[in-house]
Amino acid sequence: MAAILLAAILCACTEKWHTFSCTVTEVYENAVMAVCAEDAGSLMKGQKVYISCEAMPALAPDDAVQVTFEGDVMLSEPPQIVALKIEKEE
Repeated sequence: MAAILLAAILCACTEKWHTFSCTVTEVYENAVMAVCAEDAGSLMKGQKVYISCEAMPALAPDDAVQVTFEGDVMLSEPPQIVALKIEKEE
């Protein structure tokens, strides 16, 4: 019974995370501007998004990245998210 409850809790926690691919267009100190390569929650393919992250890897324009975030999107122009992690795609 405990194993079933633990599995349910873990599934519920990870369901709110979104992971999507995008291409970096501009690089800032702890953020990037990127274009979504696919839909992710309320973000649409081709849409620009401002992404901040505490653990920002070294990135350059045209880098393809995988972004994981909790799903909260600040509805501004462009939309803004705080990433849990950003990983450079090979």
